[in-house]
Amino acid sequence: MLSSKMFYKVAGVVFAIVGLLHLLRVVLGWNMVYAGWDVPAWLSLVAAVVLAYLSFNALKLSGLLK
Repeated sequence: MLSSKMFYKVAGVVFAIVGLLHLLRVVLGWNMVYAGWDVPAWLSLVAAVVLAYLSFNALKLSGLLK
């Protein structure tokens, strides 16, 4: 069974990776289409900020960040 600290570490790393992918999408100009809808770049920026916040807090709860 996964301890809560390990869960927060894994969640924090996953949030960080997905957030970085959103930033890469904006910087490199990748297009994203979801169900025929072109997702605007500003939405990826919002997602990257939210994911950075979630990652920071998850890693803080895991004890990795003080």
